[in-house]
Amino acid sequence: MKQLRKTEWRRGYPIKKNLALCAWGMLALAGFAGILARPENIPSLAACVLALAGAVLTLPRLLRYYRTTYQSLPALNRRFTKEEQEELIEQENFETITELKAESMRWTDFAESVHWLRINGRYVPKELVILGGAEVTYSVMNRDTTPLIFLYATGDMVKIDLGVQVSVQKIRELNAYLWSCYHIFPGRTDRKKADELSSIFRVIYTEYLKEKEPRKESRVLADLIEDAGELRKKCIERMPSYLKKVDEKAWWNEKTRKKMQQWKKDRENTS
Repeated sequence: MKQLRKTEWRRGYPIKKNLALCAWGMLALAGFAGILARPENIPSLAACVLALAGAVLTLPRLLRYYRTTYQSLPALNRRFTKEEQEELIEQENFETITELKAESMRWTDFAESVHWLRINGRYVPKELVILGGAEVTYSVMNRDTTPLIFLYATGDMVKIDLGVQVSVQKIRELNAYLWSCYHIFPGRTDRKKADELSSIFRVIYTEYLKEKEPRKESRVLADLIEDAGELRKKCIERMPSYLKKVDEKAWWNEKTRKKMQQWKKDRENTS
């Protein structure tokens, strides 16, 4: 079985797809059958109409979800065929990132290969990520899980749920690791500015594709996954100055900075 397909089954995505389809079918059937039965009381008729309306309104979203080839490859699953996605991952050898397996994240899937990060069953191309990191979440019931949000050089924004709630200190360490090891900018920005930056990156990426014509987008993107230096440079140049300037002393305490230095040394020794 292909490596990407194995990840899909481990995360239960094929089962979730079929369950969603079954739930929608039952909703549509209940509404349709109820209306055909011509219920005499108004509440029953209203319930049937609402069920049928709900089925109709959710159909486009269900179809998009069901047609998505691999949930494990967010954003890029819209740009590659199923076979191309499998080819991207198949020859990659992933090793656990032990530096991140601590406290609440000890059971979370963190692994990397030459070109990819695998985070909680989702694959992220290291070269394409410009900005991102874990964000602090709060909940009265203390049930929120920590999300990782990445902005790609293609303009795509990807959100990965870590499945656990991570402490503020560990979030800072995780973001420090992403910055020191992969040069992923840790800057925070609100939703509106993030959308604006995403639009800017999308324009830059579109212009980059035009320069590479008549090559197919999938081939250009496959090359970028291996080396996106030129595209990254163009995107970083267009970033606001407050995001480009990373003051490590302001971002992280001395203990974390020492860890960052050690991480860099370890990677230099293994490279």
